[in-house]
Amino acid sequence: MILYLTDLDGTLLNYAAKLKPRTAEILNRQIKNGALFSYATARRFQTAGPIMQEVEMNIPVITMNGVIIVDPKTGERISTDYIAENSIEAAKRFIIENNETPLVYSHVDGVERVSFLNKSHKAIKAFNDTRKGDPFRHACNSYDELFKGEICYITFLNPESEISAIDAVLNRENGFCAVTYLDTYTKNLRFYEAWSVNVSKAVAALKLKELAGADKIIAFGDNLNDIPMFEIADESYAVENAVTELKAIATGIISSNENMGVPVFIERRTAKIWDYKLPPVNKEPDKTRFASALEKAEKSKITVIGTLNEKLTHAALKNYFSVNSDREVKIGSYYADAAGENGIYEIQTAGWDKLKVKLDVFLEASHVTVVYPFEQRVHNAYIDENTGELLKKSPIRNNKDMTRFFLELYRIKGFLTHPNLTICIAGLEIEKFFYVSDEKNLRKRNQKKHKKPLSLLSEVYLNSPEDYRMFLPDDLPEKFTRQEFIKLSKKCNDSIILEILEYMSVINKIGKKGREFIYSVSLQ
Repeated sequence: MILYLTDLDGTLLNYAAKLKPRTAEILNRQIKNGALFSYATARRFQTAGPIMQEVEMNIPVITMNGVIIVDPKTGERISTDYIAENSIEAAKRFIIENNETPLVYSHVDGVERVSFLNKSHKAIKAFNDTRKGDPFRHACNSYDELFKGEICYITFLNPESEISAIDAVLNRENGFCAVTYLDTYTKNLRFYEAWSVNVSKAVAALKLKELAGADKIIAFGDNLNDIPMFEIADESYAVENAVTELKAIATGIISSNENMGVPVFIERRTAKIWDYKLPPVNKEPDKTRFASALEKAEKSKITVIGTLNEKLTHAALKNYFSVNSDREVKIGSYYADAAGENGIYEIQTAGWDKLKVKLDVFLEASHVTVVYPFEQRVHNAYIDENTGELLKKSPIRNNKDMTRFFLELYRIKGFLTHPNLTICIAGLEIEKFFYVSDEKNLRKRNQKKHKKPLSLLSEVYLNSPEDYRMFLPDDLPEKFTRQEFIKLSKKCNDSIILEILEYMSVINKIGKKGREFIYSVSLQ
């Protein structure tokens, strides 16, 4: 069994220090299917637990860089490693002599306490302001009160002393394990954290591996305190936004925390891959087969047998994709448009948010292809609603704008990296009939209309993140802003395309220019 062990801040959590709902959905599905998942964080359980409450954790979690292992269901401590008394005395002398005001984590008479001096500098005060209402926080008037109880952790925020001076005291020889790094969320906020030399994320990870009955660890992280965990893991993956030092020792680099790199990786590693004959990205459509499918749909519309009141385009595509397949197959509580040897097909023009509940079920049973009918070539015809006379026919219009497609794609964004999902863009030639009272009302809104598909012009399949590179504009510079991208894009006039391409790791945010983000194309 594999233990998937992730850091939280900057790795699993987004830049707002929150867990995206889709992240919880993916993780819960994998846990339900038997995956061993846990986290190893510098946070206390009292702050990590509420953030992770939507995930149905069923094995212990590692907190405070390995110092405390906790049962996430009860909140009870499974193990705690305290700093030795002689080590605390050395730290206390240094802190008093240098007028430092750290946070001290301890247990006093078995009760957790986070102590700080009333005279603490502004970084500590700002940190405390974000945790108002925490019943475990304790203001102290003296250093003796600050160091009361069994101490397990010491944190400096923007220490007054040089880092080298603190290192000279809080080192392994004096019984400490220590790390310093810049905060994930607050600019120019430096953490210096120290705990017992006997413990680390690595030591706790190996202990958790035994507790969970795992035989392999796959670790995920973003910062320097994840290095020990990476060093003992069988495989280790740094998120795209990780520090350079961690990337240098990682097995590989995955998508960023914002793009849910960790849950997507776990889903791809644990999901059962169903049999599926992979079509080419730009498949030449079978025009003869589509003509037959359209004819069949038209006859069904006349007889109203087995059509379920479908529109003609939907019915024609269903016939086209259900060759050698069964139509209207019930899977769980839902009906699929077609299902056969090459999986499930769902034809959906709009309202893709309604697909999410179906996909949760269908992807567990088969490969799924979602077909988007795209009006690639359009004829407009205006009919007199009283006489049926053709009043006007507009010139053929070739449509390249895929804005609506990307808006629908965004609705199921969390599924796009699933290994059992394919998106098919079915490019159609369409004739639209508008029924009007007279020629003066040709442009009147809310006209009665219907559509008739004439032919299938193209089939474009998106089988993997790499396939989404086809939406990159020509002549895109090495670095670009949202406005520059949209100006060059001939396929979408909305920034939603950037959301999708970033989510699929085709592009990355690399900085800011004023209020605008700067992007670059990811390396293949």
